[in-house]
Amino acid sequence: FEETVDAGGRLILPGIVNFHHHLYSSLAPGIGTKSPMRNFREILENLWWRLDRVLDEETIYYSALNGILQGVKSGVTTIFDHHASMGYVKGSLSIIEEVLKKAGIKGVLCFETSDRGNVEEHIAENIEFFEKHRDDRYIRGVFGLHANFTLSEKTLDRISKERPEKMPIHIHCGEDRIDLEYALEKGYSGILHRLHSHGLLDERSILAHCIHLSEEDYRILEDVNPIVVSNPHSNLNNRVGLINRDRIKDFVLGTDGFGSSVVLSLKALYLSGKGKDEDPSELYNIFFKRSAQILKKFFPDTGEIKEGNLADIVVFDYIPASIPETPESIIYHLIFGLIPESSYITISNGRIIYMEGEFTFLDGNDMINIRKAGEKLKSLLSRDGG
Repeated sequence: FEETVDAGGRLILPGIVNFHHHLYSSLAPGIGTKSPMRNFREILENLWWRLDRVLDEETIYYSALNGILQGVKSGVTTIFDHHASMGYVKGSLSIIEEVLKKAGIKGVLCFETSDRGNVEEHIAENIEFFEKHRDDRYIRGVFGLHANFTLSEKTLDRISKERPEKMPIHIHCGEDRIDLEYALEKGYSGILHRLHSHGLLDERSILAHCIHLSEEDYRILEDVNPIVVSNPHSNLNNRVGLINRDRIKDFVLGTDGFGSSVVLSLKALYLSGKGKDEDPSELYNIFFKRSAQILKKFFPDTGEIKEGNLADIVVFDYIPASIPETPESIIYHLIFGLIPESSYITISNGRIIYMEGEFTFLDGNDMINIRKAGEKLKSLLSRDGG
């Protein structure tokens, strides 16, 4: 070992995975909009779809950097990012890849295919990135889809024909009831039924949210066993409901662009959950066991702290008052004791990338440039009618 670090009794865990993120949203806090946001569609149309229309190379880069910095401070060493920049498609995923490599963390990237943009460009960006990274140890690609209600039958037919074999999809499913209603209006028995009918679902499909589902959708979930990602504090913010934990037991956590702390997602899951009837072993399974199982589908030598694996480790700046000896006690330390964004040391791929409040990979002007990019994005949005 080149260096020995005394953790001083602090809590040491495997690196954390954010299974559903929107890094492009990280410069948005404080920008706001004058347009109404009374429901989910208005939130999309008047904020996020306006924002992703004006993103350019610079704002994509510094959005990614800002979001990754927040994640690293929160112990995140792998991000599954669902990207959208409708005015800058080709090469957008490579920009995010550049930032991931700079930080030294792993990523699974995709572009949000949607009929509100150039579908041909979206498909090409997804497939080219996937093919380039088929055997990459640190970066992978999947096929990004926005949601059922922004994808026509023609587009889904085309994707099912052009998507390479064994290329998983990453899509929002049933985040709001409008998604389910759209699938039913198209003559399907549900959201997942529509995707499954087009041959797009398998056990590596990444389905974010899964709140508004039909009985047929729940049956398909059982049969196919895809990767379900719950994003509870984002769902609470958008007032869209919560995942039905009585029907869906096996899922993992993401942030959906509402910050980068997955520990905060865990806290939100607990606070919005079963109260005094909460089983901490269920939360342990979600946060640790299921997460490790899913991560290994994309990066086989990760997920646990053991010899031979890539060293993805977080030392939180938190000294437990009592030693966490059981899964239950670890979960309760995370929920009630730990402050989000409180990493003391973050190690990714065997390299220290954050230690005692300092990032080891930043260039001199990075923080200044993040602020400049934020001001630029604010100006671009203002010109777009915000």
